[in-house]
Amino acid sequence: MKNKTVRIIQPKTHYTLDQINNPITRKRVCAYVRVSTDNLEQKTSYEAQRDEYTQRITKNPDWIFDGIYADEGISGTSTKNRKQFNLMIEKARAGQIDIILTKSISRFARNTVDALNYIRELRQINVEIIFEKENISSLDPKVEFLLTIMSSMAQEEARNVSENVKWNVQRRFREGVPIINHKRFLGYTKDKKGGNLVVVPEEAQIVKLIFNLYISGVGPAKIAKQLIEMGAKTGAGKTEWRLSTITTILKNEKYMGDMLQQKTISIDYLSHTRVKNKNHAPTYYTENSHEAIIDRDTFELAQRIRKDRAKVRIGEDKNLSKYSRTYPLTAMIICSECGRTLKRRYWNYGKPSQRVMQQCGSYIEGKANCNAKASHQDLIEATTIHMLNKVFLKDLDIMSTIQRIIKSTIKVDDVQGIIEKLTLERDENEIALSNLIDTKVKTPDIPESIFNTKYREYSDRLKVLTAEINKLELEHVKNYDTRKRMDKINEILGKKNLVIDELDSEILSTFIYKMI
Repeated sequence: MKNKTVRIIQPKTHYTLDQINNPITRKRVCAYVRVSTDNLEQKTSYEAQRDEYTQRITKNPDWIFDGIYADEGISGTSTKNRKQFNLMIEKARAGQIDIILTKSISRFARNTVDALNYIRELRQINVEIIFEKENISSLDPKVEFLLTIMSSMAQEEARNVSENVKWNVQRRFREGVPIINHKRFLGYTKDKKGGNLVVVPEEAQIVKLIFNLYISGVGPAKIAKQLIEMGAKTGAGKTEWRLSTITTILKNEKYMGDMLQQKTISIDYLSHTRVKNKNHAPTYYTENSHEAIIDRDTFELAQRIRKDRAKVRIGEDKNLSKYSRTYPLTAMIICSECGRTLKRRYWNYGKPSQRVMQQCGSYIEGKANCNAKASHQDLIEATTIHMLNKVFLKDLDIMSTIQRIIKSTIKVDDVQGIIEKLTLERDENEIALSNLIDTKVKTPDIPESIFNTKYREYSDRLKVLTAEINKLELEHVKNYDTRKRMDKINEILGKKNLVIDELDSEILSTFIYKMI
């Protein structure tokens, strides 16, 4: 038997026409820098990195300088708001960048999923990322293994930082320290010593005018128009006043010297998604925290007027109704033909035959838009009162339907237990993945195929679990409103001998969302 011999066959080089004409192809190289600019030390670091990368790239004869992409003071846990980072990735996808230099993995991404996704995507189009601190390249076959360990550590660091910041902020909330953006806050600024709110007299006059006009019967839209005509400036220094700006001012408790904090919360330290704090976490209400611009009686009167004239949303376009809720049925009745809201109209106004009708908004604009006929207001009100009284008089068929809906809603809203189970499973997967990596480090001879299979299994499951938890967290917040409405229904149904002879806005809005 002849001796076994092994001959290595090197791969053949395939040249493009451009490479034949220009054998030495220069690489288009850029650098990505991200630092916080809250202090001088970090700002100096940013400038040093920028200068160092610029010199190094421009001095290399094999490189073409594509620029420095820098995001200042932006969190690394999410790429959504990193404009320069996203621009750089888009140029790389377009074939305009060959190599990206960056200081470290934590500067590039503290989110493991993002880091791996971008590395895999760019590697497929032969774009290389060089992480200098770790001395690794994204084209190295072992990079995913090393990157997972390092990015996981960076991600855990980001989680710890987020928790520390949250704890510190809540401590300041408990102490009544104002944590607000005063730069766009009409009527107030912060003093330089303690960060307390102080009144800006000129702006305070505008705030007082808004409240005085409102309690005298002028609506937000007309107030906005009057301020525009006066040339008054908003908190942002603009002369354009919107209805939403006026309503925000009218309901802001800070103008009577109180302060409600943690109105919104971040539900995810990676995406920084913020939602309204609807019983999701504690809120902190401080009375007499600072000097008031509006006295308490005036502010509370404005709130009562707001409640009486509460605006409602109509139709698919989400436009605000043009009419106040002076009448209980306003903006609640939907046209069965076209879906637009019915509007209250007078027929034969001022005559003995005067009638109040509900007519489709499309029909009013032109008969060609909708064929629906008008309905008598009295008939609609009488029918609605009759049906509500059947509920209040404990009509068994209707009561059973309502109770079934309530139970169904509460069951659907019970997502906290599901979230806890999924979170536990996610934690178990993270531990399993960590143990798998530790085992691989301690026992290098484990076959790569087995390791990679298990690694993908745990990683993919983690992605699914994280996405599902985030989805349920948002659903839990949204369903809180539904639960409150169900509680209100139970409260009203629990009253004895409740019979109505005229429509009440509160009862109507509790039991009826829309009428067709």
